[in-house]
Amino acid sequence: MEILIWVRAFPGLYREWWWNLVMKDPLHVAVETTLLCSIVFLFLSRSTEGYKDQSKEKLTTSEKEELLREWKEQKAPLAPKADKPEQPFVVVHKQEGKWLSIQSKQNSTVKKVLNFCNFDFLGMQTSKVLQQASEAALKKYGCGSCGPRGFYGTIDTHLKLEDVISEFTRTDGAIMYSDGASTCSSTVAAFAKRGDILVVDEGVYEPLATGVYLSRANVHWFRHNDMEDLERVLAEIEQTNKRLGRKANAQRRFIIVEGLYKNLGTVAPLDKIVQLKHKYHYRLILDESFSFGVLGATGRGALEHFHKRPMFDAEIITIALENSIGSIGGVTVGNEEVVDHQRLSGAGYCFSASAPPFTASAAVASLKHMESNPQIIQRLQSNTEFFYQVLVKELATNNKLVVTSDEHSPIVVLQLERESKDEADIMSEIMQECLSRGVAIVATGQDSSSHKRTELAPAIRITVSTLHTKEDMEKAAKALVESAKVACERYPLEEQ
Repeated sequence: MEILIWVRAFPGLYREWWWNLVMKDPLHVAVETTLLCSIVFLFLSRSTEGYKDQSKEKLTTSEKEELLREWKEQKAPLAPKADKPEQPFVVVHKQEGKWLSIQSKQNSTVKKVLNFCNFDFLGMQTSKVLQQASEAALKKYGCGSCGPRGFYGTIDTHLKLEDVISEFTRTDGAIMYSDGASTCSSTVAAFAKRGDILVVDEGVYEPLATGVYLSRANVHWFRHNDMEDLERVLAEIEQTNKRLGRKANAQRRFIIVEGLYKNLGTVAPLDKIVQLKHKYHYRLILDESFSFGVLGATGRGALEHFHKRPMFDAEIITIALENSIGSIGGVTVGNEEVVDHQRLSGAGYCFSASAPPFTASAAVASLKHMESNPQIIQRLQSNTEFFYQVLVKELATNNKLVVTSDEHSPIVVLQLERESKDEADIMSEIMQECLSRGVAIVATGQDSSSHKRTELAPAIRITVSTLHTKEDMEKAAKALVESAKVACERYPLEEQ
């Protein structure tokens, strides 16, 4: 009964409330009334035509296709149209020590050729030492690691590898990444940020250059292994800082180089680089991915080769485990501050699944084998010296190619003695001719999609291994010179 009375009285109460509101704030009432009328109008004027009208004509299939075609033609493509990928020139079926079992596009028969094309400098990739360690780890841990290192992906064998390699490199600690390329990319980006300064050699390989670009730091490039140009860059930066009144600790400053350059086969002059680093108060980020296990009396890399100290002469050192070590992944070594910082700031460490445990076990076994058998380092260095001697002797009879790599480098790089517009094709021909003679090498310069700072000239790359005999190296040198002669006869070289 009370509810009925209240309902009957509601219109009068509302009218009284609304009139009082008009008297107190007429503008507020006008705005509110306008909005209410607009809502009612929109609600009542909504068209329902065709919602339930099944007789309305529908678009035919051809009309739909026409509309879609017109829409697509008006849109710019997201990416350039890709050419149809060519069939690979060579398919590798198996690697056994210094031999590769390959199948070429021209011949379906699988044949064995000498392997002078990968970075297995110490012959560890197919060694019994790594096979046994990997099998034992697979039986104990299984294959996967179940997540990033910071969550469920840390296994005791990962920690063991970090301890073993930090002890071997004589540093305070190490941090393991699951991929060799992401090791240097993540490390550089973890320490250098926007506003910091990176002074970088123009010859660094792509993963290192990627880390430089990811850092968003102010980048200054210097000509490859040109110490005068490096000092010029450092002096200009110092003058700029003095002019701006910038304090020495206002920004982090790094010099970035490779110990042994992958693409060029040259060794960084660390004695002079370290001297300039101390003179201008920079930190040094040194990538030892291709010099570790190669340079130095015990294979500790370019620092050992030049008698320099880790953590003092080079604060941050990155090492890929995929070359001399013969495993997968990479590590960064340094003091505790360097290592601990990356456990929260290294993108490849924090956001990538950790390496399978057997790869860490294989790396530990490889390191111990390398440490207990220093003769394999000496054998590699002896083979490198012998191959350069044989190569120079063979090239004396046919000067189509010149050696541009360092005499201490097992990465032997050769370029044409004279320029040609067909350089890339000539190098590819030389590679194919060598393959037909039973020697597998690499021709570089065909890939134009690289993000490197400088475009490298097409070249031939040959890698020497501790597994190669003198007969193998003599055969490779002879095959190379013969192949260069045949290839250069097909393409004219420019006259000097």
